[in-house]
Amino acid sequence: MPKFPPIPRLSIVIPIGRDIAAFESTLISVLENPTDGSEILVCHDGSYQDPFELGDEIRFVIADSANPLELISAGASQARGRLVHVLSDGLLATSGWIDEALEEFEAYDCGVVTPVIRHETNDTIVSAGWNDSVGGLCQSANQGQQTVENSKPKQSGAYLQGSFWRRELLRSLTDALTSTDLLEASYAFHHLAGQAGWKCSLASESELLYANETLPWNEPSMSRGMRTQCVKNHFSQSGWSRSLSAALWSAIASVTRPGQIVEAIGRGLAPTLSTSLAERVRPNHVASCDQHETIVSMPSRTQALEQPLRRAA
Repeated sequence: MPKFPPIPRLSIVIPIGRDIAAFESTLISVLENPTDGSEILVCHDGSYQDPFELGDEIRFVIADSANPLELISAGASQARGRLVHVLSDGLLATSGWIDEALEEFEAYDCGVVTPVIRHETNDTIVSAGWNDSVGGLCQSANQGQQTVENSKPKQSGAYLQGSFWRRELLRSLTDALTSTDLLEASYAFHHLAGQAGWKCSLASESELLYANETLPWNEPSMSRGMRTQCVKNHFSQSGWSRSLSAALWSAIASVTRPGQIVEAIGRGLAPTLSTSLAERVRPNHVASCDQHETIVSMPSRTQALEQPLRRAA
């Protein structure tokens, strides 16, 4: 009787960035917290040599370049699980971190789930997804707090770098946008998925750890302000007037945070990027919520193992 590999519930995609040490700490944390019914895919541009000889425990996926979005796209295209978890350099898995996240997908219109990222030493929240405010766009939600319950409704979206997705949705989104910036991709994916009827959910008991109090893609910069405001303008069909107004109010709101002023200036200059973004977005490529297969409950590890046996019989 032929043997078939079990069908995983979840594919964990770990793209290799520039910081090999951070990547290896992330991978080790996943291996030290094994999850039933999952597979691990490590995505790279062909330069990683697997010094620990982990080929029996993980699958290596080679992309055409080191572009982080292309690495994630390559992983999603090779994923066998119906759900995909993207885990970027430096984010550390914890015991049972996937359980509640997968439960959120029992809602038919849930397309993406964000976990809570906590500081690994003081346990404060680094990010519980992101939200928009007058002071800035796509900013970490609940940063510096201990709990998320009181402000949970404010959560708006997920950072691509540490989030859970329906596989077909993620595949379609990586086809719908060309970008080299994962923050821009996170923000654009949120708008594209929303247009297609998908919602984002926060799994407050699903936790990742991070060594610093601020995520690297949340450091204020002019480029960050330009990219996020440009995405906002694109999907709200706005231009210079909206950008300049947003920049003014952002500068006022950031008067006690001088580092944010440069990002506010960037928001005012966002329309200079509008043509480039419009050429890189293809919204018709996004899988619609109305057309996907409704999942009432995710298959258990036992069910996943039984499926190939049924086919063989």
